[in-house]
Amino acid sequence: MDKELERLNALLDRRDRLAHMLTVISYDNETACPEKGMEEDGKDIVALSGEIYRIEKSEEYLSLVRSLHGRMDFDAFENRLVSVLYKDIEKNEKITPEMRKEMDELYQQAYLVWAKARKEKAYAVFAPVLSRIAELSRKVVSLLPEYDKDDLYASLIDDYEEGFTTKDLDVFFDDLEKGIVPLLEKVRRADYVPRHDFLDRKVPIHKQEQFSHYLLSLNGFDFARGSLSTTIHPFTSQIGKDDVRVTTHYYEDSFISNMFTIVHEGGHALFGQNIPERCFTAHLRDGTLSMAKHESVSRFYENLIGRSRSYIHAIYPYFHELFKEEMGDVSEEDFYEGANYVFLDNPVRMEADELTYSLHILIRYRLEKKIMQGQADILHLNKEWNKLYEEILGVQPKDDLEGILQDVHWTSGFGYFPTYAMGNALGVMYLEKMKEQLDVEKIVSEGRMDEILQWMRENVFKRAPLLDTKAWIKEITGKDFSAKPYVDYLTRKFSRLYRL
Repeated sequence: MDKELERLNALLDRRDRLAHMLTVISYDNETACPEKGMEEDGKDIVALSGEIYRIEKSEEYLSLVRSLHGRMDFDAFENRLVSVLYKDIEKNEKITPEMRKEMDELYQQAYLVWAKARKEKAYAVFAPVLSRIAELSRKVVSLLPEYDKDDLYASLIDDYEEGFTTKDLDVFFDDLEKGIVPLLEKVRRADYVPRHDFLDRKVPIHKQEQFSHYLLSLNGFDFARGSLSTTIHPFTSQIGKDDVRVTTHYYEDSFISNMFTIVHEGGHALFGQNIPERCFTAHLRDGTLSMAKHESVSRFYENLIGRSRSYIHAIYPYFHELFKEEMGDVSEEDFYEGANYVFLDNPVRMEADELTYSLHILIRYRLEKKIMQGQADILHLNKEWNKLYEEILGVQPKDDLEGILQDVHWTSGFGYFPTYAMGNALGVMYLEKMKEQLDVEKIVSEGRMDEILQWMRENVFKRAPLLDTKAWIKEITGKDFSAKPYVDYLTRKFSRLYRL
């Protein structure tokens, strides 16, 4: 191995060991840690994060990355690693370890304050710390090279989705709004309403847990390399190559919430369990996969597959047997229609149906832009949140818990939310390609999910760490990223479902 690359790998080995410990503690903090222990966990998280940042700011590390950059005489994974590391050190050159510590401490405090605010259903409790996060985010962006003082949000978008701009996302979200809002109004006025009375029937948690394991196993999740737990706000954690952890939140009176949380988070986990092993030896892990790529996979499994008639057909026998006492009168067609029912009065993103979901993201995108430009009244942002929900979705949250406090994401900054809607669009694009090569409906209806996973390995997962999102989707489909296939898909599906 090249001597300089060997020295860099030694530093990255140490960094990754620390990152592994940090991820384990963070996972514990959000799943098993008692409330009074969270602050101590948070101190460990900040300390480990600081050690990682010191490695990345050391003279040896910076010198090695700069020396290796531009050579491009290594393999594809090593070239990608050096390219990503170089971009990161150039972008964050002026961010000191002290400032990084300040950010980490603020984020840890914000999580605790957010959890308290949720308990009290009071945004006023969280607003001051959110204001501090916004102020610090703007300060950090102002230190980045070539930042646009008129578009501070652009730098955050690039952090999550290399190559995308605010202009790209403005066009994307405008196209979504123009396509989905009129369709939603047609659904609102539809004469036909799918059966959904069974969705809030009480189902024992132990049965839902059994269903969760069934769904994860069917879709290809390897329990020898992963686990399932519970949390306030479900997530998936890639702790290591052979340690991918899924979390969910059970509600006795909403089995459907857990069902699609499991399929969604299981999608993230399948991505993590099936990326090339070379990612881990080359120190890439899932950091270069991008959130839009990750969300495309999770929402591909949750919606494009999981809510399809074919998938409902495949799982219905197990569903009917397991929930016979609670759902004995629910036919396969009832189950399909209920799984796709549009909740016209729902203000909660995590419980959103497939049609309205991206509108929830649109609202967050527009608020984040205003926050970063200093144009938002953060201390009263809950009022603007409620106003946008009324204007775009036609609903009003009953309190702050159901409104602006529903998501954890703003406890660690801004820029993540757009990737959810981008993921919806990306998934439809490669589903269309998949259908050119496979009889997807037949394969899924027969429960042959291993064949779907194999196609995903070869076409979606294999090159994901090596390409930015625009190049990646173009390589898979031969087409540029666009909202149109997604809007067309929603129009076809919900026009049939609601007999428009």
